[in-house]
Amino acid sequence: MPEDPTPYLPSPVAQWWVVARGQISYYVRTYRFLGLVLFVAVVSAIWLGLLISSGRGIVRLSFLNSVSEFLTDYAQTVPLWVILAAAFFGGDALSVDFHSGTGYFTFVLPVSRGVLLAGRYASALAVTLGIVAAYDLFGLLGATFAFGAPALTWGPLEISFGLTILFACAVVSVAFCFSALFESPASGILLTILVLFVALTAIQSVAEMAGTQPWWSLTYAGGAIANVLDWQFVAVQTIPVGGGQFLSSWSATASEGAAIMVAYFLVFFALSVVLYDRKESRG
Repeated sequence: MPEDPTPYLPSPVAQWWVVARGQISYYVRTYRFLGLVLFVAVVSAIWLGLLISSGRGIVRLSFLNSVSEFLTDYAQTVPLWVILAAAFFGGDALSVDFHSGTGYFTFVLPVSRGVLLAGRYASALAVTLGIVAAYDLFGLLGATFAFGAPALTWGPLEISFGLTILFACAVVSVAFCFSALFESPASGILLTILVLFVALTAIQSVAEMAGTQPWWSLTYAGGAIANVLDWQFVAVQTIPVGGGQFLSSWSATASEGAAIMVAYFLVFFALSVVLYDRKESRG
């Protein structure tokens, strides 16, 4: 019998793995990855060095002799690093196919755009989490130095890192959506940072001044990463300001933050798929 001339194609899962593995291999060799890793390492190393030079007594006094206060303070900056890393690696992950001639070589391959997007998404998420994990490691080293390893609260720490993963999924989805929407790679990177870190933060502050809970804000949800580590956590604080008026401040709980993050992930990932599938390469 004659052989079947139809070429064998790997399964979509196998194709996804090849795309993700190749993209990760590409990312770790880029200057943006090496530069961001070096920046995180230098900033964190300086912080840890100053912490050690201050001495355990000063550090414990500064944080009320509470490892919870220490870890909460450190984790408050985790969302910033997630946004920066996700913007750097997800903000141009799709636009490169439309901005340059890359699409002419990519889209003719026997691989669906959905598989390409999923592979690139997984790689951007993995690299983002790798950078954030390195930052978290320095925080754990600092807490171990100041309070000792037995004092670390592993239960809340695991929940906090789980929320970090969800937050990274949501932010990478937003970055991919902007990347699919705009042809310029710089636009996706800048918009991710400006919208998530600048615009939402500013609008959230004004909304709270107006007495409205910012449940729609991803940065508000990201606060849950630190909130779960705070043993004195209060979801709503109301402060009287005189004249019968009150100023309310909301903080996301773990379940509330997770729900918002999942919603952002699903909505913006779906938009990314639709935009990427319908756009044409014009490089």
